[in-house]
Amino acid sequence: MMRVNLLPPEILERRRAERRIGWVILAAIGVAVVLAGVWTVSYFRVQGRQAELAELQQQVQSMNAQATQLAIFEQRASELEARRALVGLALGDRRDWAKLFDEVSLVLPADVWVQALTAAEGEGVSISGYALDTPDDSPDIGHKSIAKVLVRLADLDNLYDVWLTSSVKAEYEERPVIQFSITSKVVAPAAPTPADAPAEAGTQ
Repeated sequence: MMRVNLLPPEILERRRAERRIGWVILAAIGVAVVLAGVWTVSYFRVQGRQAELAELQQQVQSMNAQATQLAIFEQRASELEARRALVGLALGDRRDWAKLFDEVSLVLPADVWVQALTAAEGEGVSISGYALDTPDDSPDIGHKSIAKVLVRLADLDNLYDVWLTSSVKAEYEERPVIQFSITSKVVAPAAPTPADAPAEAGTQ
């Protein structure tokens, strides 16, 4: 059976155009939906990245604040070290007399005791005292003790040029003794140089 379309060609063309416009509209709507979905996903991703960035910035600020507090302690430690270096430079050439006297007392024999011990920067050390002597059967035992004192004093690192200036027989509290006197010079301490101190010491 043959179909006969009696509509004018203009109307047929218009209907075809309307169908094409409908497909175009549907395609445009589909593209818009896809673009909207892509934009939504991108938007939420950007928001997530911005939140992470804000958290990282907050952590950086907190760490900077902690670093600032630690820098204060570091600066104070540097200042303290510089002051210690300055004190060392100021006191480095002073003799430790208390330590020297302790060393002298430690090397004295048991049968020798000191009556007087004096010290001065330019004159050195002077020691006077007594050594127990023995009866006539061993007349030189006291001098042996004094000789032992001389040897031990000469072995000390801070003393040199040790001399026995006098040694005479005497009595002390009705006991035979030998009264002696010893002089010695004191080694000058090595003064630290400014190069031994930290660089900050020169800026204080």
